[in-house]
Amino acid sequence: MSNELTQNKSIGQYIFSRTLGQGTFGKVKLATHIQTGEKVAIKILEKQKICDQCDIERVTREIQILKKIRHPNLVQLYETPKQLFLVMEYVNGGELFDYIVQNQRIKDVEAIRFYSQLLSGIEYMHKLQIVHRDLKPENLILEGRSKIKIIDFGLSNFYNQDELLKTACGSPCYAAPEMIAGKKYNGLSVDIWSSGVILFAMLAGYLPFEDPNTSLLYKKIMSGDFKFPKYISQEAKDLIKNILNVDPQKRFAITDIRKHSWFSFYNQKIPTGLIVGQHKIPIDPEILKQMIQYGFSCEYAEKCIETNRHNNVTTTYYLLLKKYIMAGNKSIADINSEHFEPQKISIKQYTHTDRKYINQINPLPLIQRKSRHTQQREDSPVDTKPRLNNSVNTQNTIQLQQQSPTVLNQSVDVKRKITLDFQKTTVLNTSLLQYSNDVKVLKLKTPACRNYILAEYYGRFSKRSRNQERQKSTDQEQACFRTFSKGSPNPKR
Repeated sequence: MSNELTQNKSIGQYIFSRTLGQGTFGKVKLATHIQTGEKVAIKILEKQKICDQCDIERVTREIQILKKIRHPNLVQLYETPKQLFLVMEYVNGGELFDYIVQNQRIKDVEAIRFYSQLLSGIEYMHKLQIVHRDLKPENLILEGRSKIKIIDFGLSNFYNQDELLKTACGSPCYAAPEMIAGKKYNGLSVDIWSSGVILFAMLAGYLPFEDPNTSLLYKKIMSGDFKFPKYISQEAKDLIKNILNVDPQKRFAITDIRKHSWFSFYNQKIPTGLIVGQHKIPIDPEILKQMIQYGFSCEYAEKCIETNRHNNVTTTYYLLLKKYIMAGNKSIADINSEHFEPQKISIKQYTHTDRKYINQINPLPLIQRKSRHTQQREDSPVDTKPRLNNSVNTQNTIQLQQQSPTVLNQSVDVKRKITLDFQKTTVLNTSLLQYSNDVKVLKLKTPACRNYILAEYYGRFSKRSRNQERQKSTDQEQACFRTFSKGSPNPKR
């Protein structure tokens, strides 16, 4: 499909332009969104390069990962059309690899800023239990000169908590020694190793492990054989040594890296990003108003954004939001801002434990239920089935029981009880409340007259058994047969 695409060719909502790069399954093209005029990067998946089931799984997994991530230092997926396209955020700063080659090496202050963002992106991915496995300067794109974004999730994968992975993949120069040795490895540990190689390349201007012979390259990586140039500071050397430790158990974790003295040069706050499903996706009402001009309903656009859809509606919204922010405006939906704080989704339903702690100050009286299969006793708790509550007023029953307990065994005026005013507010006597395990439990004696009341209630309607209904139907059929088989009883004229 990529061979058919020429410059200025329009497909759907996009006009394709020059080629930005070459991926495993196709080219990455620069395109323009027709409605907003904003630029996007479109990854074209070529069918002939997706040969077997493993390739299909890799493409499907990459799309799932891109749909899940939302972080300032990770590239954002906008749309997945019906064609084999992936419409993504366009970052115009070029690769970090080209930036290192152009400047020969990067100064400490700038390297700390880039590495802090890379570390933040790695931490965010592993919160979502995603391992990248192909971190290198070619997969880090610069946005301006102050920010990097991680791209290319073709070799990424999901993993469970404390699960060890076994697939060896990625670029050999950036691969961890345990991965090269064919051992099972921790996903976070191998990404931290790759970040250490990137940090060395930024400060030194070349890679720590290089050799045209692949077997010799692997031996250097597994033995941790590399040398520092003289112009690297002592603090940076100490940090890189601890990151590029061949023993994954002794290798620095993210918390250890951030506590290192080399990080004291950079104190800027880095946004933590959004976790889709746990945090609210912020929506800017000003951008929603602009969506009306493009023929979209505000309600429908808001629903698509909240549910993390990836269609033309959300693409238009995010491109307008990016254009709005680039113009110098502030937005509550700007996750790149240092002042942005993600808000968790409110849980409306609490667990039983949460309700217990919430209602400790003023607990509600509980009525114990009694199984209908057990025999009803005189001092048993009230059965709270709806048909019984509708047949008798609880408060009047209590008063009747307190005034004349001997009346319960005698006949009562059933009609008077049925015509009670059910709309009056029932106020329970607190003396009837009994304490059990620090919770008030309401126990009421069941009146013996309740059976008469139920009998009167159900007596309004005639009861017919199934045999009676069947007999009635049989009689009707026989009468109909006698009438029409033998002729009408009235003689013909």
